[in-house]
Amino acid sequence: MIQVIESMSLGFPSLTIRSAFYELTVLPAVGGRIIGFGLDGINLLWQNERLEGHRPSYEASSPEELRSLRASNPILLYGGEKTWLAPQSDWGGTPYVDLDHGEYVCEIVRGEDEQSGSVTLTLTSPVCRETGLQLVRTLSFAEGARYIDIEQRLINRGSVQVTKGLWQVTMLNRNGTAHIPQGPELEAAVPIPLLNGEDADVSHTADGWTMVVDNSLMYKLGFMTDGGRASAVYEADNGKTYALTKTFTVEPGRKYPHGTVVEVYNSSEYPYYELEVHSPAYTLNPGDDAAFTIRWELAGR
Repeated sequence: MIQVIESMSLGFPSLTIRSAFYELTVLPAVGGRIIGFGLDGINLLWQNERLEGHRPSYEASSPEELRSLRASNPILLYGGEKTWLAPQSDWGGTPYVDLDHGEYVCEIVRGEDEQSGSVTLTLTSPVCRETGLQLVRTLSFAEGARYIDIEQRLINRGSVQVTKGLWQVTMLNRNGTAHIPQGPELEAAVPIPLLNGEDADVSHTADGWTMVVDNSLMYKLGFMTDGGRASAVYEADNGKTYALTKTFTVEPGRKYPHGTVVEVYNSSEYPYYELEVHSPAYTLNPGDDAAFTIRWELAGR
C-alpha cells in the first residue's frame, strides 16, 4: 500500500510517500525538491541543517533588479534533489531563485482505490520573474512498482523565445560510489574534466566508469554517454548497501548545454556529492513546453 504522510522536514511542511520499496519526501515550499529518499530509516540524500526553516525574501521591481539581488547573495544549498536550468553560464550568479527555492503548488492525485492505488504528486513553480519560465515536476508512484517516474516539464510563460536544458541535480551523502555506463554510440574514452578532474578517483572498464567519492576535494567530471543510466551506491551504518539508479533517454544527435549527459560533482565544504543528469537543449517559443523524465529505483542488500 502506498501511504502519503504529512510531516515536517528541514523546518518546512513536507509530504512523504511510503511503499514497501522506498520512502520519498518532498518539500513543496522550497523548490518542490525531494529532500529524502531511502528505506529502513536511511536517507541517501544530504540535507543542509544550517538552512533549517530559512526562507529568503526577494523584493524586486524588475527582472534586472532581481538578477542583481540574486547575484549578490550566496547560493542556498538546502540539499536533496531539484531541477536547475542549463547552461549554468546563463545564470550570472546563483540559480534562479523562483525556480530553485520558491514555493511550489502541490497537488496530490490518488488512484481509484485510495487504499492501494497509484499516487501522483504535481509540484508547480512560480513563473520565474527573470526568464518567464515555469517548472512542473510530476512524481508518479504505482502500487507494487519499485520505481518512481519524475517528469520535469519546462513551460515558456514569457514573451520571447528561450533555449534551456533541464538539469536534475541530486545531492547524496558521502561516502559513495557512482557508476556511469557507456552506450553504443557515444563511447568517450575519458571523462570530461569540468573542475579539478585530476582529484577524482575514477576508473574505466568495458562497462563504463566507476567513481569512488570518499574525500572532501572539490571536483567535477562530465560524461557524454548514451548509456541512459547512472547509479549512486551508499554503504549505510546499518550494514546494508543501497543503490539509487536513474534511468533516462539520451538523444545522441541533440545538443546538450554542458556538452555532457551525466555529471558528478564533489563538495569540499559539505559532506555530499552530486549525481546530475541533463536533458538536451529545448528551444521554446512563448507558450511552448518540453518534458524530460527520469526513473528512480532503489535497491538494497
